[in-house]
Amino acid sequence: MQRSDYLNPVSMKEQCKKAVHRMEQDNKALDVVSKSINEFSQADELESLSFHALKRQLQDYMIIIVGLKAASLSDMQDFKKLEDSVGEEVLDGENIFLQMENALSTKQSYETNEAMLRDKMKSSCDPFTYLYYSRKAEKYSELAGMGQSLYEKWVRKAESFDAIASGTAGLFAGGEEIVSAVKTGLTQIAGAFQDDSYRHKKDTSWRNQILNASLRLAMSFEEYGGRQEGPGIAWMLGRNGDREYIRELIHSYEEYEDYTDEEITRFLEKLNSEGCGYVAFANIIVDEYRGKEEEFEKVFGFPLFSKTASGKEYVNYDRLVLDLYCASDNHNEEGNAWDRYDIYDTEEDLSETRGIGTTREKRIYRFERYMKTYGIKGEIKNIECSAQNVYQRCKKEAEKGNRVIISTHPVILEDAGGRMVQMDGGHAMTVTGLTGDGKITVSSWGKKYYIDPENPDFREICPEGECEADAYIQIQSVRFD
Repeated sequence: MQRSDYLNPVSMKEQCKKAVHRMEQDNKALDVVSKSINEFSQADELESLSFHALKRQLQDYMIIIVGLKAASLSDMQDFKKLEDSVGEEVLDGENIFLQMENALSTKQSYETNEAMLRDKMKSSCDPFTYLYYSRKAEKYSELAGMGQSLYEKWVRKAESFDAIASGTAGLFAGGEEIVSAVKTGLTQIAGAFQDDSYRHKKDTSWRNQILNASLRLAMSFEEYGGRQEGPGIAWMLGRNGDREYIRELIHSYEEYEDYTDEEITRFLEKLNSEGCGYVAFANIIVDEYRGKEEEFEKVFGFPLFSKTASGKEYVNYDRLVLDLYCASDNHNEEGNAWDRYDIYDTEEDLSETRGIGTTREKRIYRFERYMKTYGIKGEIKNIECSAQNVYQRCKKEAEKGNRVIISTHPVILEDAGGRMVQMDGGHAMTVTGLTGDGKITVSSWGKKYYIDPENPDFREICPEGECEADAYIQIQSVRFD
């Protein structure tokens, strides 16, 4: 801490709130601009080589908009971290240093008096005089100790300022990095439209940087997406009233309103057995509402973030996953071209504790139905692709500002340490990034993994009767209006 340093937490928190509000408004304005560009680019009445070139340039401007929004979201998270970090006490460097100096000076004065009295004790021959000097010296020793304690109290205040400064020193670096990529992109875009053609430079590093920043789930809360086993674990541990809210949530749905605790336990086991698709979509909902926490709570009825008893902040993945599962599982659309209606299929599951998961078609119906229930406008589409072009298709969807759910059979993942995770059957995950060497970053089981589309196992054709199904990689795009 320097003498000139000053921290007023009340003022700092207010500034952080205002900054977050301003960025939320900026991102809403960018959404309007993005929508206008999309509508203009899709105009059927305009068709020429010049317009085609202009659309290519507008696509790059769309990536710029994505980058600006990602930078704002990154900064909003850091402002919230800063708000949580500054504590409750005013730390005035001038006053703290003055108090430390006064305490140290007073202590030294008492120590000087103590030393003088102890010298007199040595030269005293009268026992009563000796005792008098001894007691006075002890008193000054106590006062010197109190001065030392007072000095250490003010030192701790200075150290608390240093701890805050150290803990927040890396904030806003992520936003600055994205802004740097945006500036590089703007420089390359400027002047690239010439002679009815768009001649952009081949350097795509700025695009990749922006797209990865916009695709990833925010890591500042030490999480990487939800887990299908999460609600079941919360139910078994029963901490912080988890059992109460889980029981209340499940009972709020007609199909499960009479469930006993034993039936709830089996229901959560079934969620764990088949819930990957629901988790993948819950991750995307969370990503959509980061930076819009007030809106999330207004829509869903519970906060996006909660805190543990120790004050650690976490995302309410478990509650969102469970709500999505209760509202959607076993619901299917039936009828004909004139009359379509929803049914709840009581025979769909293998058992009370084993489900069959979700196909792409079921995810489209169930997730769009869930969004409509909450008044959210959005669309889920199947994107045709193969292992050979899935990376490019993911990239193309990111350029449009869409999120992506990827499903594979078999499951072949690589963790950050290079360890392989393999299992039979299919698995749905959320795409969170694209690496420079052609791999796809995903969120699965609340952790970060990589999919390598070049793995030959994703291209195998299953001989009839020898295995469950042919290998595949499939993706779906999710877009919120």
